[in-house]
Amino acid sequence: MSRNINRRELLRWSGALLPAAAGIESLHAAERRQEQPKNIIWMVADGMSPGVLPMGEHFSLRARGKGTIWHALGQRPEAAHALMDMASLGSIVTDSSSASSSWSTGSRILNGWVNMLPDGTALTPIGVLAKGQKKRVGLVTTTTVTHATPAGFAAVSRERDDEAGIAVQYLKVCDVVLGGGTMFFLPAARRDKRDLVADYREAGFAVALTRDELQRAAPGRILGLFSRSHLPFSLDVRHDDALRATVPTLAEMAQVALDRLSTSPDGFLLQIEGGRVDHAAHNNDAAALLWDLLAFDDAVGVVLRFCEEHPDTLVVITSDHGNSNPGVNGTGTEYMESTSSFERLLLARRSYAAVTPLLEGKGGRNAERVAPTADHVKETIRSSFGIDLSADETEWIQKMAAQGRGVTISKQLDKMVGVLGQVLGNHTGVGWTGTSHTSDYTMLVALGPGSGRFHGFMKNIDAFPILCDLMEIRHRNPSMTEEKAGQYRKAAGIVRAEKIHWA
Repeated sequence: MSRNINRRELLRWSGALLPAAAGIESLHAAERRQEQPKNIIWMVADGMSPGVLPMGEHFSLRARGKGTIWHALGQRPEAAHALMDMASLGSIVTDSSSASSSWSTGSRILNGWVNMLPDGTALTPIGVLAKGQKKRVGLVTTTTVTHATPAGFAAVSRERDDEAGIAVQYLKVCDVVLGGGTMFFLPAARRDKRDLVADYREAGFAVALTRDELQRAAPGRILGLFSRSHLPFSLDVRHDDALRATVPTLAEMAQVALDRLSTSPDGFLLQIEGGRVDHAAHNNDAAALLWDLLAFDDAVGVVLRFCEEHPDTLVVITSDHGNSNPGVNGTGTEYMESTSSFERLLLARRSYAAVTPLLEGKGGRNAERVAPTADHVKETIRSSFGIDLSADETEWIQKMAAQGRGVTISKQLDKMVGVLGQVLGNHTGVGWTGTSHTSDYTMLVALGPGSGRFHGFMKNIDAFPILCDLMEIRHRNPSMTEEKAGQYRKAAGIVRAEKIHWA
């Protein structure tokens, strides 16, 4: 296969529409002229380990008869490519808030913090700086809109989990906010009982709470919240008519954001996150991960079509860290069963998040857990994943349901989703190293004016000065050495609980 593919080959391999390929050529022409970008779009497939991209390509070819745009971009000679070291301050493994903050400020910070050094020094995020340049700012995600990755571009917080406080900060920074998380905006769910939705309306935002309302909302600034917490996994939406009617896709939200931001005379900064890729990886849920990766890829297509008409746009596509490192293991004699095993993922109709409540042990007398029957386990797995379990596999799931732990030797995999990942991996060939983030370099591809600045081996903090230069921003945030950070942590007694929901 030739490395230097032409537009016709791109269309055949990626399934992208003609405007997407034309958009790539427009971006390349602008880069050759060394133009400054008017608009910057930063796209994040959260928690995407390097092995996910080839898995996504194989899955896409079978699920929708075409490859992924991201994979095709990897073969475009005009695209800039890089590998990025995403380590945080004090750890070679980052969380999403530290990762996003490092891009946004040029400083590495502690996991769990948002744009703040261990001594309490607040850093200025890139969204605030872009706003100071009269650019519009947008955040689009499939998680809660106040989650770690979007927050990293527009907020400052000692705790990434203070999403109610982060929601307030967006009022002064953002023009487009689309995703999940009504629980952090509505008075009934907020501890302070503040009606933040009303505050956004008063500030001139249109508010949409359903897919239909998103499409019909008045022009201008917009707040769109389509779930109490995170948006459902794309896999679950595919098989639920009610969800399809009310929850927009990432591509649809991206299109609305671009339509509204593109009227800015001074350009815009937009972050688009496929956040539930990460959550599916935490759950060892291969089918849910791959469907959300394809939803992200559809959003990439929307962005490239936008770039045909707006070649003064820099597009960066990357991930913030790996997660659980899934991969397709060879199965069968001479690995001849690998393909057919992998294709069983196409049979999945529910995410692990939807299935685990059906398999958990129920409390009995004396608080004992009562495992589901073998027939119930087998039927649940068959109806959810199209897989027939063996007696031993069924017993594993029953034991986990009854005990809650102590089933496997791996501490990370010793939970229901870990057992499901191992059991179903016997049939799909997909294996996992754990259920937490990993230290892998993340892949990055960039197109458009300024894209040549992203190349080779980079550190996460290298992105900030590039973005500042491209937006003609003269600002540098303070930073802290790992040694100094360790001293502050020790002096302040900064210690987190062993079990953290995002780890």
